[in-house]
Amino acid sequence: MPSENILEVINLKKYFKVSKGVIKAVDDISFTVKYGETFGLVGESGSGKSTTGHVVVGLYAPTSGKILYEGIDMSMGVERRPLNLKKKIQMVFQDPATSLNPKRTIKQIIELPLKVHGISHGDASQKVAELLQMVELPVEYMDRYPTELGGGERQMVAIARALAVNPSFIILDEPTSALDVSIQAKIINMLMRFQKEFDLSYLFITHNLSLMRNVASRVAIMYLGKIAELAPTEEFFYNPLHPYTKMLLSSIPVITDEEEAMKPKKVISTGEIPGALNVPPGCSFHPRCPERLEICDKVDPCMLEISPGHFVRCHLYNSMKV
Repeated sequence: MPSENILEVINLKKYFKVSKGVIKAVDDISFTVKYGETFGLVGESGSGKSTTGHVVVGLYAPTSGKILYEGIDMSMGVERRPLNLKKKIQMVFQDPATSLNPKRTIKQIIELPLKVHGISHGDASQKVAELLQMVELPVEYMDRYPTELGGGERQMVAIARALAVNPSFIILDEPTSALDVSIQAKIINMLMRFQKEFDLSYLFITHNLSLMRNVASRVAIMYLGKIAELAPTEEFFYNPLHPYTKMLLSSIPVITDEEEAMKPKKVISTGEIPGALNVPPGCSFHPRCPERLEICDKVDPCMLEISPGHFVRCHLYNSMKV
């Protein structure tokens, strides 16, 4: 029976050796992304969410663990991946000001992936024009440089570049966080439309939990390189389990009394956020956790499935495993 998952990340680790020790940016995480799904990977700065995306797309080779794409093992690093597999997975980065080469025209930027992957479309200008129209930019922009465009327009160029080679999977790394609020909704609506039109699967990386409520079917929360909780979106928001998840959800700003009533009770964390070089023993969240147990500072909890599809890594739920 064919798998329902386009991507499987299994016990993935990515460590970086530095002069003062080892940074465990991604520390033994597992998740899947289904065909046609938007999977949300959420966390604060330094949680390891962007590094996860970079390992999946092949910018970094994993320290250990497996990455399976349509059942094919991609753990060997991008330089050893088959070219047709590289084409299927594309990425849209957070800041288009740094992800687009300022010395190349928009036409050169968009047609470069076509050249890299040996895709011939006859008249390259016509293909670039079609892609610009697709992302609602004037065709005349193909002769301009990124510095001549606004932030939102540059991100649309980045999206057009990602779509140029007809991928089936796109990693979206904070694609709207560097943009004005006025353009964020337009970008999100465009991405959701493309997902339906081209049958795309998304790994959506963000710090914005409110955004995930509207676009993702499942959400995972990362903290200091590990996944703290993973659940279907509705379950995640209505029945959060991990104290860290509750803390994040309780701090989301709301407008109406109804929204306020749906939020978890305000969770006040204690202590400071540990650095990546100084991850505490046991549960990494225990120095900040108001519900910590005696075991929390000694033993790192395992990921438990509390209800179908709802996983949590917390000692509070050891007796509730399904």
